[in-house]
Amino acid sequence: MKNNKIWYLGCLIGILSLLVVFLLDLNKTLEIILTQVFAISFTVSYVKIIHNKMLKEDLDYRISINDERNEKIRDKVNATMSAILMVLMGIIAIISMSIKAYLPAIFLGISVFISPLIMIFISRYYESRY
Repeated sequence: MKNNKIWYLGCLIGILSLLVVFLLDLNKTLEIILTQVFAISFTVSYVKIIHNKMLKEDLDYRISINDERNEKIRDKVNATMSAILMVLMGIIAIISMSIKAYLPAIFLGISVFISPLIMIFISRYYESRY
């Protein structure tokens, strides 16, 4: 709860990127990128701000979020989703190779092979921490 103010910076970055899209005459690629920056930074920041406010003010919400059963369910969902996402990334890499889009295929392939290593290091970190 110490770094709540950083999320307001994310909203500001999102709004500024949208203003740049509307005010400047940019090429199409830059407009798409800045619109995505707006969508991602603004929504993530806004959800995090609301979440932090509700944790601070709403006792039922805080209990519900910090409930042990809910934490175990979230852990199971995250573990299952990481395996599903790795399979999807592998499928997308194969499809990218078949349509001769080699750069995305290489990035996705590397991600598929590196993800388990990253998960092992993160798991060891949290096991030693808790």
